[in-house]
Amino acid sequence: MNQTFAQAVGVVAMFCGVFSFQQKSTKGMLILQTFGTLLFSLNFLLLGAYIASILNLLGCIRSLLFLKKERLHTDNNLWLAIFTVGYVGAYILTFTVFKVEPTVPNLVLQCLPVLGMFFGHLAFRCSDPAKIRRISLAASGAWLVFNVVVVAVGAIACEIFNIISIFVGMARFDRRKK
Repeated sequence: MNQTFAQAVGVVAMFCGVFSFQQKSTKGMLILQTFGTLLFSLNFLLLGAYIASILNLLGCIRSLLFLKKERLHTDNNLWLAIFTVGYVGAYILTFTVFKVEPTVPNLVLQCLPVLGMFFGHLAFRCSDPAKIRRISLAASGAWLVFNVVVVAVGAIACEIFNIISIFVGMARFDRRKK
C-alpha cells in the first residue's frame, strides 16, 4: 500500500485524537477517540505494525462501548478484565502469529502499547473529563516511547500533540477556581 496514503490516514487519526481532549464532555471526547482509534488501526495495519493495529481496533470497540457506559455498565471490572485479556492476547499474537522475535528489548517494547491501552481503558472508565485527561497522560507516554522506538512519525506527532492538548485541556477546564 502507498506509504503516503498510510501516513495521511495517520494524520487524520492524529487530529481526531488531539481534538478529543479539547471537548468539554466525555461523550465528545469518546466520539473523536472512536474515529481516531479506528483510523489508527488502519494506519498501523498499512504500515505493518500489527500489535498497534490490533490494539487500536480494540480501542475503537472500547470507545464505542463507553459511549453507552450507563446502559452497558462499562465501568464494571468485568469489562476491564475482558479488554485486558484482549490487550494481552494482542501481545501474545505479536510473538506467535506475527513472528516478532521474543528478545528482551522486543518483549519490553511490545509491552508499551499494551500498557498504553490499559491506561487508556482506565481513563475511559472515568466520568470526569479532568480524570480522563490525567490518566491519559500515562497512556500517551507509553505510546510515545513505543512510537519513537519504531519510528512511527505520524504516531509520534500524535502523542506529542495529545500530551500538549491534555495539558491545554487541563489548563482550560481542570484548574481549581480561586
